[in-house]
Amino acid sequence: MTKIAATAAYRANTSQQSSQKKTGAAQELGKDAFLQLLVTQMRYQDPLNPQDNNAFLAQLAQFSALEQMQNLNSTVEKLLALQGDARSLAPAYLGLLVTALDENGQEVKGTVTAVEFAGGQTRLVINGKTFALENVLKVTKGGGA
Repeated sequence: MTKIAATAAYRANTSQQSSQKKTGAAQELGKDAFLQLLVTQMRYQDPLNPQDNNAFLAQLAQFSALEQMQNLNSTVEKLLALQGDARSLAPAYLGLLVTALDENGQEVKGTVTAVEFAGGQTRLVINGKTFALENVLKVTKGGGA
């Protein structure tokens, strides 16, 4: 229960932070601002004493690293959203007949009697044993094994 509340609080906090406009020293420089600074720097460099190639390559590497970090951040946010969706939908499995794979790869059929949230994973209790939500192969209506 506390993990669900923490996830909801995290989402509320991040959505509130993203809606607030940052100014001054707290303002973040994105990849567009970084690229604009790089182009401006090249435009106004001394033609008789141009920038060192190594420094230019280092700035390009920093730009590439910045872009990859932003892509990674976006992917993690999507993963957190999917994880939250799985948590909120898991109780819908209660009372349904499911087929899941056990730790040996064998198919097990049974009615979902409980949903557990432990270790950041959503697990279904089928026939007294717990199964990861990812191991569910088939879901059908009607209880009774």
